[in-house]
Amino acid sequence: MRDDQQRIRLRRALALGLLLLTGACHGGDYDKAQQAARDARDIAAVNAANNVKPPPQPLAPQPILYPDIEQGQLHGTGCAFVADGGGMGAVAMTQDKRAAIKLKDVLVILASDPGSTRMPEHSWSRYVGKQYALTLTRVDSGGGKAGSDAQFPGQLVITDPYDQVVYQAKGLVQCRAV
Repeated sequence: MRDDQQRIRLRRALALGLLLLTGACHGGDYDKAQQAARDARDIAAVNAANNVKPPPQPLAPQPILYPDIEQGQLHGTGCAFVADGGGMGAVAMTQDKRAAIKLKDVLVILASDPGSTRMPEHSWSRYVGKQYALTLTRVDSGGGKAGSDAQFPGQLVITDPYDQVVYQAKGLVQCRAV
């Protein structure tokens, strides 16, 4: 019986000590409204930190060469984009179901967005992947002649997962069978 009374006293002392300790942690003037305001500020700070976009990392797409076409099985109809001043090599190839760009010697495949604008030779204007999205559009050359369906002035824009532009160039779009 005596042991039970001692345990009860010990529990009461511990409970009282925890209660006093809790009050001390809150500076002694614990106020639920103040705590709620602090919590709201902390939550807002965490949300703001989570919503910060990293700076865009510019890309330098490489020309897609014939060995890349073979390796990626990119034969068929579609469009190729050749950037102004970038030589004769296409830095993007678009087809009915997919598009390809080459980054750091690796082909990156993107899926077509059939909800985007239909382009010549069974291709689309927009393609998306895990890390990047590309948009290929026809642009007015300013010379009055817009080109044909097989070849026309265009623009390629590649964005990162945060929808930030990481590559943008004007050039020539050539649509045909590869």
